[in-house]
Amino acid sequence: MAERPTPPRATDKLTFLLSLVPYLIDQVRVTVTDAAEHFGISPEQMRKAVTLIAMSGTPGADGTYTHETLFDIDWDDFEQRDLIRFRAAPMDDKPRFSAREAAALLAGLQRVAALPDFAARVDVTALMAKLARGASSTPAPLAVRAGAVDAVHRQLGAAIAESRRVRIDYVTTRGDRELRDVDPIRLDGVDDAWYLRGWCLTREAERTFLLDRIASVELLGDADAHTSDADSDELFRSSGADQRVTIALPVVGLPLIADYRGPDDAVRIEGDRALVTLAISHPGILGRIAARLAGGVEVLEPADARRAVAAWARAALDADSA
Repeated sequence: MAERPTPPRATDKLTFLLSLVPYLIDQVRVTVTDAAEHFGISPEQMRKAVTLIAMSGTPGADGTYTHETLFDIDWDDFEQRDLIRFRAAPMDDKPRFSAREAAALLAGLQRVAALPDFAARVDVTALMAKLARGASSTPAPLAVRAGAVDAVHRQLGAAIAESRRVRIDYVTTRGDRELRDVDPIRLDGVDDAWYLRGWCLTREAERTFLLDRIASVELLGDADAHTSDADSDELFRSSGADQRVTIALPVVGLPLIADYRGPDDAVRIEGDRALVTLAISHPGILGRIAARLAGGVEVLEPADARRAVAAWARAALDADSA
């Protein structure tokens, strides 16, 4: 006996219907076959769903349903030509993005569409068009210029897709140039910077590499399979050799050091000041943190970290006066 398919759950049915209504409104007129293919169901299931929608709507002020408050299907098109078209849809109060909100989302999608992995994705283009149509007013025209995707980025993307090990010519935070063999895991983008997350065979640990510090990439053999146990928004992870440094900064400045904070780094708030303990792999990183906060950060401990930042500040002043 053939095994009967498991019927969909009520929550799945509701999710489907909530997705179907805006889809049909956006399409204006679509065949039953095309709509069914879009949602991965049979044409007969689509016909039943449309019939159910035709019996739905929003009650009037007196709590009753009338012709004006129900979804009005063009039954001639539906029954004779297998076409779905709403003559009326009681969704005048549906929420819409403002023109500014739609413009912000379109700007983000333009940047995503410029990346190699998404350049051929027609669904991104379709979503951009849908956002523009669905705004409360016409979004302001805009164009986002994506940063150039260089050879290093393309090579690493190919290595990840093909599960290849790579050898990178990398400049560390200490300024040392090293060759590292890495099994790439993924690429992470933060603002205008890109990072490679991968298993470093030199360190026998997971590491994050700034692409701007990678001079070249050489493809090697097959990579071993690795799964990152770090969250996608956790760029840097401390190691046993890192130094713990406590700094003080304005609370409003915490987002400016988010890239350097790990999930276990302690933060204590004292009024409008925050005390943060970070894992620092090299004292030079403290100089970058100090530069981000334009004199608003104070290194509290240990003493050698305070001396390192003081030396960095003196070197910056000497270079400026030279």
